[in-house]
Amino acid sequence: MLRSLAARLAALPLQQAACSGASAGLAGSSPLALLAASLQRLQLQPVSLAAAAQLGSRHFAAAAADGSGGGEQPPVDALEQQHGEQPTEIVSASGQLRFSSHDEVLEAWGKAMDEGDWGTAFDIFEGAYPVDTDEFPDLQALLEWDPMEEQKQARREREAEIQAMHAARHVRRLDPVTGRAHAAGKRKTSVALVWLRPAAAPGAGRLMVNRRPYDEYFPDLLRRNDLAAPFLATSTLGNWDVMARVRGGGHTGQSQAVRHGIARALQNWDPTLRPALKAAGLLARDMRIVERKKPGLKKARKAFQWVKR
Repeated sequence: MLRSLAARLAALPLQQAACSGASAGLAGSSPLALLAASLQRLQLQPVSLAAAAQLGSRHFAAAAADGSGGGEQPPVDALEQQHGEQPTEIVSASGQLRFSSHDEVLEAWGKAMDEGDWGTAFDIFEGAYPVDTDEFPDLQALLEWDPMEEQKQARREREAEIQAMHAARHVRRLDPVTGRAHAAGKRKTSVALVWLRPAAAPGAGRLMVNRRPYDEYFPDLLRRNDLAAPFLATSTLGNWDVMARVRGGGHTGQSQAVRHGIARALQNWDPTLRPALKAAGLLARDMRIVERKKPGLKKARKAFQWVKR
């Protein structure tokens, strides 16, 4: 019995060091950190087997609880004067567990710690060896504490920093000479340069493509809808004067290149329009182009008809 108790008490400094290391890596407001700091202040010391054999099991348990064990032991009279008469019955904090000696207290506490029953171990420890301090956290708060909460909070802060960094990249950019927003759009082999500014009056905006009205340059209604898509996504149709210059490709590539340039120019004029434009997929560069013809093939992948003879 004495050897098992001494072995358990000798391991207390290791538990204290582990708690101290855990508390150093956690925030001061966490329940586990407060519990570790409070256990560290108890300054528990191991008690030697010689002292246990000399003083007896009753004074041995009292010395372990008080932290005065180990090394040179005080006389029995000094221990009795310090601790007084030991109570005939020791009650846990909840009053549900009763013990007749400190040996039973330590045995029950050690069994609860080995089984991982932290509520019972805390109940025994609080009742048998109460500490007059408010540094111990509430048991319910300790049980409800999430050890991953600090990592989750750090991850949320990191994501907020990344979003703020990306938001800082999208600022208003205007031409310093003309005061207009400028952007380039691409689709297939077509490249469009777009300049825009607010119209003189709401609904009086004009859209010119290669110095011609857009409805004259693009007679197809589908191609005209491509140009109106950025304005419909931002609910600003007819509020801008747009001038576009486009080269290369056909009508489909040119209309979609102008659409891409208008969306990027709107973002440069007002960065708050970016979420609506991005949700509509108007800011992404469509990388699809015609695949080149391969040697020995009729087209990019089509082969010539094979004749056996």
